[in-house]
Amino acid sequence: MTETSGSQPPGWDMRRTVSSRAVQGSTGTLYTRWYEVLAPYFCADEGASEALLSACRRLWGQPFTTPTFALLLHQWLLVHPGAGGADQRLKYLNVLVSGARQLFVGDAETGSAAFAPMFSFLAERVVLSPGGARLAALPETGREAVMALAASFAPYYLGPSGDYVTFLDSFPAPSAVSAGRPPPRDPGRDGGRREGVDFALDRAVEALAREVTAEPGVLAFLAALRALGGTGLLGALRTSTRIRLQAELYALTQPGGPRYASRAVNRAAFRALDALFPRGRRARRLVNAAFRVLHPGEWPWLWWDALWDGARAVRAWARLAGRAARGLWARLAARLRWRPGTGRGILCG
Repeated sequence: MTETSGSQPPGWDMRRTVSSRAVQGSTGTLYTRWYEVLAPYFCADEGASEALLSACRRLWGQPFTTPTFALLLHQWLLVHPGAGGADQRLKYLNVLVSGARQLFVGDAETGSAAFAPMFSFLAERVVLSPGGARLAALPETGREAVMALAASFAPYYLGPSGDYVTFLDSFPAPSAVSAGRPPPRDPGRDGGRREGVDFALDRAVEALAREVTAEPGVLAFLAALRALGGTGLLGALRTSTRIRLQAELYALTQPGGPRYASRAVNRAAFRALDALFPRGRRARRLVNAAFRVLHPGEWPWLWWDALWDGARAVRAWARLAGRAARGLWARLAARLRWRPGTGRGILCG
């Protein structure tokens, strides 16, 4: 492992990377984080997993036990249906979800991706597993908690690329998984798929409202949500979820409470609102400007926004005029034929 500074005990920093000698695991897979090496080992060795589980039970009171438990035993618990025993399996799944949530929130607060491999395993190989076999093998309460965990932080880890849209489009409906049915394939016609999209976005909005507060995480969430504009996925939402999403985005456009968002977040929230809810765009801008007038501390920013928007508008019109002029000149040049040796040109009929 890489060394930590000061008197910090080894293993305390969960974001530590493996050394160059241990980058490649025994399976030939390239790793960068220490838990990427150890989690598959514990998943394959039941005896080692049981021994680690016993050690964790004796250390439940320590603050580092829950996230360490999640990092090292998440593959073992989620892959093997009998892991942890039938009586205690739900309890261990709840501990796993709690520890993983702490880790994912830490990533979102610092703008890092130290635990992205763990999220990828949770999302791709459990929640979106082919046929939903691994998800269906979990206890019902634990299953919904695992699905909610993946849905909560998918905007952060998947970002504004098409991966988040694909994730939502493929997200299974909790009721369909509980009934043991395969997830439906048509998001536009099947109510079960609409239920899955609504569930996933509702949990993402809840995470944005309650857990993700630092600017890096909020900006990543807003960029991912903005990418949903024009995809038609918002049509799958219930009215309550749609209103909640719109209200949370609008709260992030405000200069003051309850979020006290930064200017970068204000702008990103406006862009997300305009992409997802284009109707009422001008009214929102006017209301926001009126509220800023009531905050004297926001007056410099109000003038700056006006100048910035004006400069952007002038630049856009200048580009449009330039393109029109170039197009007109190209058309005239195409019709103008130069007569060699005369210094004159003639128009082709």
